[in-house]
Amino acid sequence: MSLIPAEHLKQIFSVEAKFYHAKIENEQFLMRREARIKRKGSFCTQTDAVIVMINPSNCAQAGETVKSAEEAEWIPTKPNPTQYQLMNLMERQGWNQVTLINLSDICEGNMRNFKSIENKFKEAVVPHSLFQEENAQERADLLGSSGHLIFAWGSTNVAKRLASEFGLFQNGRPEQSYGHAKALVAPETGFPRHPKPATVADRVIWLEKMEALLK
Repeated sequence: MSLIPAEHLKQIFSVEAKFYHAKIENEQFLMRREARIKRKGSFCTQTDAVIVMINPSNCAQAGETVKSAEEAEWIPTKPNPTQYQLMNLMERQGWNQVTLINLSDICEGNMRNFKSIENKFKEAVVPHSLFQEENAQERADLLGSSGHLIFAWGSTNVAKRLASEFGLFQNGRPEQSYGHAKALVAPETGFPRHPKPATVADRVIWLEKMEALLK
């Protein structure tokens, strides 16, 4: 089975997210707590899967962005290439909704810039991740909202460090607390593969392997 074109996927699915701002001294940073992909016309009472990736990179939000994660409301967003790949997985699985969360809420695609911003959060002792202890209850609620938990944050040095710091993944497998999580582990890195590899052929392989893993 080949990839479904983005133009067709946009007719089937929509994407929305919860954005907020975090302020450190005189700087304000765009954050995203969670996003979800929904099948248009479906009525979902439960999400089909929770997928954990590294962080929101280039976020195109619509509507007003509030000041805190607690106040954030769902607003529509423009799908990105990784989300189109996940829509392909949803079509193959017959899913109506998936929830996307991240190792960090910081919206920054450049990893060098990300590390600089993350250091500011650390110095100010301001949480930036659902996986920090300050957000334990919300994390438990989100991770418990589906029978499928998929780790897919890739193998950048930042992803490796955050996953280790938050006690999510060690020695090529999820930690005991997340033992039910599924991950396509890259043998060369020992970390979960990102859903959107560079080539179309590898994206199809990721989908096929993830389908087999979810059976």
